[in-house]
Amino acid sequence: MNIQVLISKSFPEGLSYNDTVQLCLRLFCTVDGVPEKLHEQCNKEQLAITFAELAKSNFIIGDSLGSIIYGANHHRVIDKGHWIEVIASIFKIGNTADSSIGEVLIRHITRT
Repeated sequence: MNIQVLISKSFPEGLSYNDTVQLCLRLFCTVDGVPEKLHEQCNKEQLAITFAELAKSNFIIGDSLGSIIYGANHHRVIDKGHWIEVIASIFKIGNTADSSIGEVLIRHITRT
């Protein structure tokens, strides 16, 4: 199984843009609670590809106007570059990852 399949199955109705971002940041920051066989997929490059593909499949519910908060408004949400910028926001802006939201989302993934 790959991380994209696991996320899609865990959230069949999709997620809001902010929740999707928080899940991406959580997976990048720590693999705690993530099945070990998926750890190698939780790197910047693979996560950017994964979340771009999720966006292309209409996984994100609603708009992505909040992308400006993460400095990711220069790319379309379906572009890998958008998600690279989201991940980079923790280094450029700081304090963009909300660990409480991330933990709730990870618990939901590991339940499936």
